Amino acid sequence: MKMDLFEFFKENESKLHERPSEQAWQKLEVRLERRRVRRRRAIRFLQLGVVVAALALLLLAAGLVWYFIHKSGF
Repeated sequence: MKMDLFEFFKENESKLHERPSEQAWQKLEVRLERRRVRRRRAIRFLQLGVVVAALALLLLAAGLVWYFIHKSGF
């Protein structure tokens, strides 16, 4: 026997108003906080990596300019 979607919601309406226990909320908050801390570390590491890469490129460019200036005799 097929159940109509409307009937399904009508019969299970009381379950829509259930509230999770306080312990469940606390567990969820702890898990979310752990994820936030991991993301912050990853973002800081990524930012540091970008700065290091930019400095390396800048030093490489400066070294190449110095090399070609001295090689050509300017």
